[in-house]
Amino acid sequence: MDLDFYNGYVMSLFLHLVRVGAFMAVVPFFGRQIDSQILRLVLAVSFATVFWWVGDQRITPPGNLLALGVMGLREGLIGLALGFSLSTLTSMLISAGEIISSEMGFSLARAMNPESGTDATVLSQLFQVFGMLLILQFDLHHEAMRIVGDTFRACPVGQPFELEPIWFGLRALVSGSVQMALQYAFPILGIMLLLSVGMVLLGRAVPAINLMEFGFALRVLVALAISAFFIVEGTPFLLHVFGVFLDTARDMFPA
Repeated sequence: MDLDFYNGYVMSLFLHLVRVGAFMAVVPFFGRQIDSQILRLVLAVSFATVFWWVGDQRITPPGNLLALGVMGLREGLIGLALGFSLSTLTSMLISAGEIISSEMGFSLARAMNPESGTDATVLSQLFQVFGMLLILQFDLHHEAMRIVGDTFRACPVGQPFELEPIWFGLRALVSGSVQMALQYAFPILGIMLLLSVGMVLLGRAVPAINLMEFGFALRVLVALAISAFFIVEGTPFLLHVFGVFLDTARDMFPA
C-alpha cells in the first residue's frame, strides 16, 4: 500500500480545513465568542469537506513538516484575509452607530456586545443587528460562502498566490467602510446640526427659556426617531454597499 498516495488526500483535506477554519474564526456572521466555538468548528469541518470533495482532493505531499507548515500559513492567510474583508459589511454599520451616538450624546451609553464580547454603544449594536438581519434575509451569507468556494479555484490549496490583489482589496474595503459609514450617518448628522442651530436661535430669541431642561432629551428623541426612519429608508443603500463589498472581496482572489 502506497501511503504517500493517501497522504496527498489527507494533506489536501487538512489545508482545506485550515483555510475555512481561519475564515470561520474571523467572520462575524457565526459569532466570535467561546460559546460558538463548537458551532464554528462543525461548520468549518463541514464546509471544508464539501469544498475538498468538489475541488482538489489530492495534492503532492510536501517533503517535510516545514514545507507543510508554510502551506498551512498560506491557507490561513487566505482565510483570515477573506474573513476580515467580509467583516467590513457589519463594521461599516458599527462605525456609523458610533458616529451618531457621539452626536446625540449616547457615547457613554454602552453595553456588552454578545457577538464580539466587547462593549459598544447601543445604537451601533442596533445597526449591527439590523445589518445581520439584512444579510440573512437576502441570503448574502450564501454569497459569502460562494466566495470562499471561489478562492479554492482562484488559489488552489498548496499553491503560492499573489499578495498584491489581497493587499489592495483590503485597503479598498477598509477605506470604503469608513466612507460608507460617514455617508450612512451624514443625513442624521445634518438633521442634528439643524436641530442644534434651531435650539441656539430659540435660546437667543427667548433668553428666559432653560434649554438644559429639555435640550438633551430632545436631541436623543429626535436622533432615535431619525435613526429608526433611516434604518428602513436606507436599506437599498445598504444592499448596494453590501454588493460592492462582496464584489471587492471576490476580486481579491482573481482566477
